[in-house]
Amino acid sequence: MGYLAKIAYKNIIKAKRRTILTFMMLSFGFMVFLVLDAMYEGLDVVSFKNYIEFETGHFKIRNINFDEDDPYDSENYLENTNEIESKLKTMDFVEGYASRVLFLSELDNGIDSTPIISVGIDPQNDKNVFNLDQYISEGKLEKNGIVLGYILARDMGLKLDDLVFITFRNRHGMFTSIEFTVTGIVKAADPRVNMMMAFINIEEARTYMDIKGATELTLRVKDYLNIEPFEKELNSKITGVKIQNWQELSSEFAALLDMKKAAGNYILLFLLIIALVGIINTLLMSVFEKRREIGMLMALGMQKTEVRNIFIIEGLIIGILGSIMGMILGTLANLYFIYVGIDYASMLGEDAMGFNITGRVKSAWVFASYVKCFVLVVLTSILASYFPAKRVMMFEPMECLRVAQ
Repeated sequence: MGYLAKIAYKNIIKAKRRTILTFMMLSFGFMVFLVLDAMYEGLDVVSFKNYIEFETGHFKIRNINFDEDDPYDSENYLENTNEIESKLKTMDFVEGYASRVLFLSELDNGIDSTPIISVGIDPQNDKNVFNLDQYISEGKLEKNGIVLGYILARDMGLKLDDLVFITFRNRHGMFTSIEFTVTGIVKAADPRVNMMMAFINIEEARTYMDIKGATELTLRVKDYLNIEPFEKELNSKITGVKIQNWQELSSEFAALLDMKKAAGNYILLFLLIIALVGIINTLLMSVFEKRREIGMLMALGMQKTEVRNIFIIEGLIIGILGSIMGMILGTLANLYFIYVGIDYASMLGEDAMGFNITGRVKSAWVFASYVKCFVLVVLTSILASYFPAKRVMMFEPMECLRVAQ
């Protein structure tokens, strides 16, 4: 087999122009796939982190009859939050918990109005679970005050100390309209917070909605990647409620991210097509140009299968070397995005929904992509070389020598 590899290598060297062109296409395609996959992975990590820290927490405890299709229904309220909180204090894996009251309302600035999600929060406990307080860019949540997402405030022409009304139905179905002073503006990494959420004090929300509990009680635990034992203990000690972990709560969000990451698979498919067409073209030309050499090898006693294997080895060498160069180029290109990152928020626009991002986002190393891409490119190279190599099996030694003269 060694002498066949030597012949294949010499054939590659002779056809430098075609080989280099195919080699460069493979390397460039491999590099693009690695860079894009690393970008998507970095976006995934940051988006999931922000989604957990602004919306889901690590666990949510809700009314056992909580309606996922109508999350703001008045029947969804959890009444016994004080009793649940006393139990959570005894669990050493719980790092923090916070109750929230969520309800649909209408924000009115005296000229225009827009539908929003109002959220009653406890400023002290909320920061033990969520990162909202770190993103309040102006002011703070005060008594009889309201904190608005900055895009919502901008679109409504509101600033600090402006007066607004929020109108809503309380638990008994009665319309209520309350005046608030804008005491804070939040610029979060979650577009929903920025575009459609307003925050008030939870005690005020309970008074206006005429409830004693909360819509949900959210937890932060020590190791959110190892949730199974925590979930078992929560379910054993807290009964009559609905307990959901962050994976369940973010299933739709994860599906959205998977759809976006699918673009990387199209890049890989395009890369494989490049490999297939490029190698078939290169080796077909090689087969027809080397008919005299093929005839001489057969006349000297080399089996047709051995001659065929020479061209398969050529394709394999091109695939392996192209993949290795693609790995090197991809790694070098990734260094910038890994350590410097890209300001996706500026690129996509502040109002863009989808990825929960703000500021610069750095890519992440995805070593599985190296292996997947290398294996697929090499297998495709072997497959692509098989068709031209099979043509050799149709040649007869004397015919090759006659045609070549």
